[in-house]
Amino acid sequence: MSRGRELKTSNCKMGKEKKSLDKRRTRYQEHLKKKDKLLSSIYKISQLLNKPITRDKILQALVKEMKRAFDLQRSLIMLINKKENKLEVKYIIGFSPIECKRAFKYPLDMDKNACRETLVAKTGKTIYIRDGKNSPIITEFDFKMDRVWNRTSSITMPLKIKGEIIGIIQGDQTEKELVLSKSDIKLFSTFASHASTIIENARLQEQHQKKIAQLLSLQEITKKTSSTLDLRTLFNIVTANALKITGASVCILLLTERDHLKIVSRVGHDGIEAEKFKMKIGDGIAGWVAEKGVPLLVGDVKEEPRYIEFVPGTASKLAVPLVSEKKVLGVLVVDSYQKSAFSLDDLDLLMVFASHTSVVIESARLYGQVMTEKNYTSNILESSPNGIITIDENKRIRALNRKTEEILGIKRKNILDKKISEVFKEGEILEVLSSTIDDQRIIENQELTFSRQDGSNAILGLSSSAMKMDEKGVPAMIITIRDLTESKQTEMLIRRMDRLSSLGQLSAGIAHEIRNPLASINFNVQLLSKKFLLDRAAEGILSDTFEGIERIKVLVKRILDFTKTGSPSFKKGNIHNIINDSIALIEPQIKKRKVEIKKYFSDDIPDVVFDPHQIQQTFVNLFLNAAEAMENGGDIEIRSSLEKRKYDMKRLTISITDSGKGIQKEDLSKIFDPFFTTKTEGTGLGLSIVHKIMEQHDALIEVKSKENKGTTFTLRFPVKMSE
Repeated sequence: MSRGRELKTSNCKMGKEKKSLDKRRTRYQEHLKKKDKLLSSIYKISQLLNKPITRDKILQALVKEMKRAFDLQRSLIMLINKKENKLEVKYIIGFSPIECKRAFKYPLDMDKNACRETLVAKTGKTIYIRDGKNSPIITEFDFKMDRVWNRTSSITMPLKIKGEIIGIIQGDQTEKELVLSKSDIKLFSTFASHASTIIENARLQEQHQKKIAQLLSLQEITKKTSSTLDLRTLFNIVTANALKITGASVCILLLTERDHLKIVSRVGHDGIEAEKFKMKIGDGIAGWVAEKGVPLLVGDVKEEPRYIEFVPGTASKLAVPLVSEKKVLGVLVVDSYQKSAFSLDDLDLLMVFASHTSVVIESARLYGQVMTEKNYTSNILESSPNGIITIDENKRIRALNRKTEEILGIKRKNILDKKISEVFKEGEILEVLSSTIDDQRIIENQELTFSRQDGSNAILGLSSSAMKMDEKGVPAMIITIRDLTESKQTEMLIRRMDRLSSLGQLSAGIAHEIRNPLASINFNVQLLSKKFLLDRAAEGILSDTFEGIERIKVLVKRILDFTKTGSPSFKKGNIHNIINDSIALIEPQIKKRKVEIKKYFSDDIPDVVFDPHQIQQTFVNLFLNAAEAMENGGDIEIRSSLEKRKYDMKRLTISITDSGKGIQKEDLSKIFDPFFTTKTEGTGLGLSIVHKIMEQHDALIEVKSKENKGTTFTLRFPVKMSE
């Protein structure tokens, strides 16, 4: 009986062991099947990388295989958008159309949306939730998402590349629990690891293919652009192909025109009137790029304060400068209706394209210039900022540029092919040029004074270099001429200001020292005149003394007025009104001297900012000086004009011309110095005060004069003061 029980017990144990063994065998077989299924899926997806299909198709296949391998109801891949710090759905399967639309529309904020997806993306740890209703790690936001997506359970794993989390991979169930063993989770982890590699490889492959396509396109574009020198055709080729290589929605080519950018070609958007469009350099993204000469990549125009909209719907933008010889020719702009549409690779490629475009545009422009000029050499001459003149061994002028005409004040037709002795009758310039040709001497910035035909003097800097005129080796000299007049005047002005400052301080001290004893002298002389009965001779002496004291008082007052450092009281007004008021103030003196004032005022004179009292004082002083210079009467001509200076800066110019005796040549450089005067009873402070007032107004005063022919004072006020 006991043996039967033992046998029964033994059989029972053997049965249990067999069942346990069968279960393990079954689980192992299921594990092998899942593993084989997983490996099959990974192999299948890896094979896609060798085929010419897009990254999107590869990754759509990835989520599809994940769903199949793990028998999931739904699966998705979410990637991190670092710029916006968001987790975005990229690839999805098993969701309804409404759920898909919602998933793509609402990315998860990594900081604000606390849920399993963002937690995995932050920590890199897997989260497996079998029962969403009773899980302790479920947040309120998770509950909300589960209700929206009708989700029961899920597994979420990180996607990592070289230790960096790039996103998450997730699978879930809606109608039943997702039951996963530890080995299943390990398999899922293996799949996630392979998926990360596949995603990275697909990204790199896509970039590589895109770069190859872009470089091939760039090669083709280079051929096309190099084959044409017609600017309009060239511009259209540039915009069409820039659009192609970047995948942009809109491309616009803008070229610099003075201080503005002008559209010369556009593709992808017809809403801009190119003929009327002008953007000031410095304004907007394109204007900023033109001003700085550096590219700008904008992932989201809404976050870019420099952005000015002129293509509606633009979300991202890439602008690169067209630079040739450190000069910005224009800007090439590509726009996209999608955010972050352009990469750094696009920027590099477009910079290469822009560099080639700049060269071709510059070449096309030079070609156009060559076709309109006699030869390339004359082109270089004409574009030079300095005067250039070529003189052959026979001392004949063979070529010159426009700058030479401007500097010397001589027309080209009057001097070309003539000997230098015929052009420059005498003077320092003839001596220097002659010795340079005779001795084949190289000079470097030799300074000399040159008298123009209009009577004005210019300070020139001459440099020379030897050259061969033709293939026979006929020698010639190239003379480079620089106009140093303005720079020398500036130096002289600085020295004068230093001298005036020192002299002003000294004069103020002397005036104060004179004032006190002068008051005592005046008092004592008055006391003497009252205490003593004087004869006529003594009275005459006292009268002369009082007159001398008064003259000293006036001089001291003028010195102190000159040395005052008070700031002008600026107001905006019309300069013509001040001139008219000044004339009215001195009308009796003008009539007494039989002087007639003629006014030639321009109609386009803008208002400027000035101190009315000081400027009236300036005009009164100049008008009286002009009247005094005409002992037998004459005319004073007052002209106003708006003149453009360098770099488009405008100045309001007032010229006052008399027909008097003029100023001696040796006195011209001294007339603004304090105490310099040619009048027997003058103090020599009038023009010094005028000069000081002009300095305080950031204005200029110049004088030209010829003995016995008259003098012209020219006042230039900056128009920018009215802005």
